[in-house]
Amino acid sequence: MLPADGEDAPPVQEVALPTLTATEIKTQVDTSISGSALSAAEKAKAQKSLDSLLAIINNPQSTPSQKATAESLATGMGEALKLSKDATVSKEDQARFEKIARGISEASLKFTDPKATIGDLLLYGMVLEDLNRVVTNLTDKTLTPEAKAFYSKWADVLLGGLVAVEQPGAAPTKPEDKKKVKENLQKNAAALKTYQSASASESERSAAKQTLDEQAAATSNDKYQELVEELKRLKAPQACLDVVQNRTQQAGWPDGSLWALTDKSCVATVKAGAADTNSDWSALFSCVTTQAFSTCTARIPE
Repeated sequence: MLPADGEDAPPVQEVALPTLTATEIKTQVDTSISGSALSAAEKAKAQKSLDSLLAIINNPQSTPSQKATAESLATGMGEALKLSKDATVSKEDQARFEKIARGISEASLKFTDPKATIGDLLLYGMVLEDLNRVVTNLTDKTLTPEAKAFYSKWADVLLGGLVAVEQPGAAPTKPEDKKKVKENLQKNAAALKTYQSASASESERSAAKQTLDEQAAATSNDKYQELVEELKRLKAPQACLDVVQNRTQQAGWPDGSLWALTDKSCVATVKAGAADTNSDWSALFSCVTTQAFSTCTARIPE
């Protein structure tokens, strides 16, 4: 939960991950990767991500800022993997740290890709900065329960956004849809940074809080609830209802919900809904079957 109006956000903690040499980073992160519960494919991706970051660190042409960023990301990934196997950490937090490590690995590969667009560099740079901030703060043993809940919540939101953008078989297939989901992820990352910034004005923090509140409450939106009731009326399978909820949590309302309607688990239900011309939702269902879902928001019943 975010603090109520008039309350301060959890402060950015005065903690930092340990400063290591390139050799120390490689040794420690290699050990963390090999000892993790990641699949063989995920370990290979994490290793590739580490190698790309070490290449920046060891490149004499890299600027001090670039080296510092790469060192921070590599250390953050290694720390998250180490904590994912720490017996003193709860099972829930272990799973979260493993997801954070995968998220840093995935986003680092995009961020270090020579073919990355300016837009992708901005997006993944912001997400990586936020994920690293989350890791840094969650490793602080003096973190208050409220601050831990805050950082845990936003780790989940950011990681859900990365899944929404990148997961094979789940990511939107149409370019305009993928762009829309990326924009939502970027908006949340920027809002989180502004909300915690001591230099942000009160109006900037208020606008950021509104963005974060809307994302956190996406599945409480009245129209989302109406859509779920319509899907239930159409006897949607539980798999469809689950994906609608999950993607709404990942990408917000309405984008995440409309994206979910294109999932294979919802195909039969959406087809039946499109055919029911007596329903106010028929036009929306028809739209998502033939058009990019990001163009269908105008078809949501008023």
